Amino acid sequence: MSTGEMEIVPGVAEAEERSVAAAPPYPARVLILSAEMGEGHNAAAAALTTAIADVWPGCEVERFDTLELRGLPFARAASWGYGFQMKSAPVTYEVFYDWLCKFDWFADLSKRAIGSFFGRRLEGFIADRRPDLVISTYPFGSAALQWLRVHRGVHIPTVTYIPALHVHPLWAYAGIDQTYVMYDTAHVHARTEGFEARMRLGAPPVRPSFGTVGKDEARRRLEIDPAAFVVLVTGGAWGLGGIDRAVTALVEAPTPVQILAVCGKNGALAADLRALGQPRDRLAVFDYVDNMHELMAAADVIVTNGAGVTVLEALRTPRPTIAFNPLAGHGKASTAEMIRRDLALQADDVPALVAAVARLATDPELYARMEQAGRAWVEGRDLRESVREMTVLVQGGARA
Repeated sequence: MSTGEMEIVPGVAEAEERSVAAAPPYPARVLILSAEMGEGHNAAAAALTTAIADVWPGCEVERFDTLELRGLPFARAASWGYGFQMKSAPVTYEVFYDWLCKFDWFADLSKRAIGSFFGRRLEGFIADRRPDLVISTYPFGSAALQWLRVHRGVHIPTVTYIPALHVHPLWAYAGIDQTYVMYDTAHVHARTEGFEARMRLGAPPVRPSFGTVGKDEARRRLEIDPAAFVVLVTGGAWGLGGIDRAVTALVEAPTPVQILAVCGKNGALAADLRALGQPRDRLAVFDYVDNMHELMAAADVIVTNGAGVTVLEALRTPRPTIAFNPLAGHGKASTAEMIRRDLALQADDVPALVAAVARLATDPELYARMEQAGRAWVEGRDLRESVREMTVLVQGGARA
């Protein structure tokens, strides 16, 4: 994401000319803190921007990469380092994540250090922009906002919107006015005093197109056999999680399925899968796509690494999910939450994946139960309603 990406809903110029007394009872300027760590945090920020345009017409929204507070070279190095860690040394991330979730002293130390590191730079940034509300979709942004409130007395209304199905303590701060989570027991994992009082159950922060297209219509648009059992395999924007092994195994599996493989920005992965030489009615390979809502709608099952916004998109559609070789840390933790709610099956290796796909393809009772669980999970959740709930912060001001 470029520094200072700005989106202005038509009419903001006129809004700025109004007197304070005539101003609408919602924010004129909103700052969203995200990060280029995969696609999930930015996707959530984009979805919130769309919802804000619907709910608060004329509101000016700026989206900013939290990591760029320390400079663009730092942000790029941090993003590359995270990607390298997840691909080449995932055990190091898993240890860090486990320590965050198990040891309060380690979580507190990490929160203070990260908050100070980014908060000192964020202070001037906010002073220049003077937003009426700040929303964070990235934990480092939330840490910086907490640090500003505690150490600099900055009391601009603040919100954290967590685009994940597991809340680790680095997301949780009692000083944030509202925190939107995806599941009702998130406060247990947050391990932060005062967090539960500020917690809100929110809607998945995904594009509004998810869940709006039926399976038959999606298959017609994509020219997919309406009678096929279709498996969508994706590893997010970076193509993580052993997607090549998953696709190869499903191509060779005895259960006949059609595979849609989305490789994101991983060009090498896409080339390897195309080299398998399979016909399109067996394997269709995609690079980065902007019609994921159609691909998910066309599928019967989503196979992913269990992490990020991809999971929320699948649930919004909704489609049963198989978490294959879940990513270290948040991937495994999110998968556990989905399994508790009958939203996913877990497959730690290739044989388990083949077996899970076969179960869903041949057991209509299991499939129907998981599909219904997905519908129940998204029922009544509307991202615009979550945004409307934030209005009270601007009307009443942040807590002192």
